[in-house]
Amino acid sequence: MWYCSKCKKHSRAFKKLDLWNTPDILILHLKRFQYAQTLSFVHRQKLDDLVNFPSDAPLDLSSYVLSSESSKKAMYELYAVSEHSGGLGGGHYTATVYNDEAQQWFHYNDAHVSRASLSNIVSKQAYVLFYRRRRDI
Repeated sequence: MWYCSKCKKHSRAFKKLDLWNTPDILILHLKRFQYAQTLSFVHRQKLDDLVNFPSDAPLDLSSYVLSSESSKKAMYELYAVSEHSGGLGGGHYTATVYNDEAQQWFHYNDAHVSRASLSNIVSKQAYVLFYRRRRDI
C-alpha cells in the first residue's frame, strides 16, 4: 500500500516505467539486501529469492519503449552475471561470462576459471545481470 501525503490515506498504487530509448549495454542490479528500520535498530538481511531471468532467450524490452524506432532495437542477450554468495557479515563475489570467441560460458572465481553451463546461470546467487543489444537486429 502506498501512503498519499495529500489525502493522508493508504491506497493501492501501481508503478509504471516507460523508456524512450535503450542503451547498447543494459545492467540490471537485483535487490539482494533488505534493510528494515525498527524503533531501536536497523534489521538487515540478505534476500535469497530466485529471480528467473532470461538466460538463453532474448530479453525483449520493446513493449516498454515509447519511440517506435527505438522499440525495434530493444532486444538483448545476456552475456555476464555477477554472483554473491554468503551473507551480510561476509561474502564472496564470482562471475559467469560468455566468451564470444570460444562460444562458451566461463565461471570466474578469483584465480580459478572453469567452463560453465547455461543451466547453472539462473541461481539464487545472481546479483548483477549484464545484457547487450542483440547484433542481429
